[in-house]
Amino acid sequence: MAYDKKTVHSSLFTGNRSRNGFTIIEIIVVLGITALLSSILISYNNISRQQISLYVEQMKFIQTIFRAKSLALSPSLQLSNNSICGYGVHIDYGATNYFLFSCNVPQGTNCQNINSISACSQTRISTSDTDNNIRFISQSGTPRLDDVLFIPPDPITLVSSDGAIVADRASVIVQTQDGSLSSAPISVSSAGLIDF
Repeated sequence: MAYDKKTVHSSLFTGNRSRNGFTIIEIIVVLGITALLSSILISYNNISRQQISLYVEQMKFIQTIFRAKSLALSPSLQLSNNSICGYGVHIDYGATNYFLFSCNVPQGTNCQNINSISACSQTRISTSDTDNNIRFISQSGTPRLDDVLFIPPDPITLVSSDGAIVADRASVIVQTQDGSLSSAPISVSSAGLIDF
């Protein structure tokens, strides 16, 4: 049987088209796309984790302020004849934590006459440590929020910055340690309004 050049040539091309497998270039392209998508997902996951951590810390801090205000407005505190005049929150910027405290004064002291947070002894009720990646910073142009104290029955709100009572409002910002993400300012006014 004689082979024709045309038949041999055609069978070579048919054999190439029916191969099973991928070329090296196809494999490199697929691996490159997979690596690119993986790196995007990993960086997005890290940013998402930081955002969630920031949001959780912000909400926990705000909840603690609302808890202090709620405790101060509780009828049991107003009806009791004990030495607790109110409840507040203190931020420790160095230790990156904050705590809920009760304001204790000697028996018979008129709580309505308290005009300084240092006039009462603070008893810690609960301490909240922030995530290692989170810190508190001050907002530029506004006094830094150090303490807030709610004294019933109205309540009277004392806001402290650097040991002095603030007449208007003080604020704090929750931020990641590297400064890449920040919360909206959390401010407390002397009228007791909590804004975030």
